[in-house]
Amino acid sequence: MAMPAPVEPARAAASPRDGRQVGPKMEGQLNDESPKDGNRPYQVKTATLEAGKRYAIDVESDDFDPKLRLSFADDNDEQLAEDDDGGDGTNAYLEFMPQRSGRHRLRVTAVNDSSGSYTMTIRELPPLPAPLRPRPSDASTMTLNHYRGELETSDATITGVHVDDYQFRFEGGKQVFLFLDSSDFDAFLEVRHLNDRGNGAPLAVNDDGGQGRNSALTFTPEEGGDYIVRARSLSQGNTGAYTLRIAQES
Repeated sequence: MAMPAPVEPARAAASPRDGRQVGPKMEGQLNDESPKDGNRPYQVKTATLEAGKRYAIDVESDDFDPKLRLSFADDNDEQLAEDDDGGDGTNAYLEFMPQRSGRHRLRVTAVNDSSGSYTMTIRELPPLPAPLRPRPSDASTMTLNHYRGELETSDATITGVHVDDYQFRFEGGKQVFLFLDSSDFDAFLEVRHLNDRGNGAPLAVNDDGGQGRNSALTFTPEEGGDYIVRARSLSQGNTGAYTLRIAQES
């Protein structure tokens, strides 16, 4: 199957601290009367979140180290996301894209047995840009096609990291070879399902599998179809030029 030809990346702005605040800030208090998980007090808030939208949730406290656990408000109470120190200092911060709409539980726990007050803020983030869809070329499947791009401050972000998402169609059961090279930042590669660009674990990742700080990985799709290849930096705020090279065996 022929690989796509290079295209210029699309751009979309989104900062991890941007977005429209959803409802007022929620204030809470952990004290001796709070329910406990072991010896750690916790409190549960609820919020209605819509499927397909991106949300950022901050939990801030000057009194204790907060941990945030998010689940759907049903009898299963299955954990959907969790964060401890993703915010400033020891505060909690996570970004989340619900798979279904409805009430969600947001449980705030003190990492140790401390107590005190906290605030929780929920913001709706701008949507991710549509993934890049390069046009097929006549190149053979084992030719490494090159895609030159640049991570810029105006790009979309995931938890503060600038990203470019590419959409490729791969055949099932055949190895895909991916390389991300940059002299400007520590390159990081992800492969994801097309419908999972936010919350779930990637199908494959690599940080320094190439030379120096470059990334390289081999991925074998179980099924044929469209996949997301994400070009990003390892750390927040890093920008610069990169080259993505990709091919699938015949």
